[in-house]
Amino acid sequence: MIKFEEALRGVLTNTKRLRTTSLSLKKAIGSVLAEDVKSKFDIPSFRKSAMDGYALCAKNLKSIPVDLRVVGTVPAGGFYPGKVKKGECVKIMTGSPLPKGTDSVVMVEFTKNSPLSSFLPHRFASRNEAVGGGGRWGCNLVRILRRVSKGENVCLKGEDIKKKKVVLKKGAIIRAPEVAVLAMLGRARIRVYKRPKVSVLCTGDELVEIGHRLLKFSHIYNSNGPMLCSLLSSMDIENQYLGIAKDKAKGLKKKIKEGLKSDLFILSGGVSMGDYDLVPRVLRSCGVKVIFHKVSIKPGKPNLFGMKGETLIFGVPGNPVSTYLSFLILIKPAIEKLMGREISLKIEKGILNRDFHQKLGKRKHFLPAWIEMKNNRWEVFPVPTYHGSADIASLLSANGFMIVDAGISFLKQNSQVNIIQW
Repeated sequence: MIKFEEALRGVLTNTKRLRTTSLSLKKAIGSVLAEDVKSKFDIPSFRKSAMDGYALCAKNLKSIPVDLRVVGTVPAGGFYPGKVKKGECVKIMTGSPLPKGTDSVVMVEFTKNSPLSSFLPHRFASRNEAVGGGGRWGCNLVRILRRVSKGENVCLKGEDIKKKKVVLKKGAIIRAPEVAVLAMLGRARIRVYKRPKVSVLCTGDELVEIGHRLLKFSHIYNSNGPMLCSLLSSMDIENQYLGIAKDKAKGLKKKIKEGLKSDLFILSGGVSMGDYDLVPRVLRSCGVKVIFHKVSIKPGKPNLFGMKGETLIFGVPGNPVSTYLSFLILIKPAIEKLMGREISLKIEKGILNRDFHQKLGKRKHFLPAWIEMKNNRWEVFPVPTYHGSADIASLLSANGFMIVDAGISFLKQNSQVNIIQW
């Protein structure tokens, strides 16, 4: 039996990052970038308006209000081909390029139609209308009601992203903002680390799949299969559920061989020392090298980790709290390393909210707890109704585990304890 720290170190030492692949941007969410991404152009690639309003030269607004001649309109995607002169302005939409001769934008809220427009001779109608601009007979004067400073309401060329700048570094997780930035850079495909294919197999004659009747009073519904598959799906991991293997070596071996085709294979149940705990023996008969079997933790002592070729194999105890904890502290770190992600498992410090008693134990104990930030510190509330590794309902009142070292039976209120959160 090995210590938890040694078990985790053994898992990570034997876990190698998967190869890279080119992936469509539409499918990249959750993946890890395997290359630095540089911008081939400035963003914005031109001076553009940050508001709907009127583009003009700020120094020409010497007195307010002032009437300016509207010589064109710049819709989104359009441009004004001429140069705006003194006494002139151009109606402009958000995101449109500023015309020559302008350096600022007055928001449309600080303008109104000039009462002099109806008296303006037709010869002062727009000379150079933008693509998609307004008609000759529209309103040709606008009254500016507020001054602006030079550059106000204008986005400068390259102010968001400079040309040749590394925008995203290798190792970045692709979230929705990264997808948007990559799309803005025109990247339809990116190079990422492959995500592992994971298989899940549950074992035990007592298990019945949800949706079926319990035929005997000794039967129970299989909760570990749905839980493990949900945990994997929450990490955007492709997973294959292989169902339930009965406690018979022949049928178990057939399903194990199927699971060994994956990058990572999780077996729930059958890893202890009972007469029907066949998993370790059958794994070895399939050529699996067992790295460790039994970890000095509670719950989760029978944890098994092995390898066949590049496939990682985890055998976790069948009680659901043991399964959940094993995934959190051993399996998830392995998946993250396979994908090139930073390991998210963090052991932090918290302050115990009440006195804690337990039987003296020889293993590191992980207890369900509610953990919240109060007065700039984590306060830890152990779940008072926790009944052991089969009590999955206790996790409904928890958001983490409190860790109590071996050999400790009592902790006083306000003692410092180690915690992990999920």
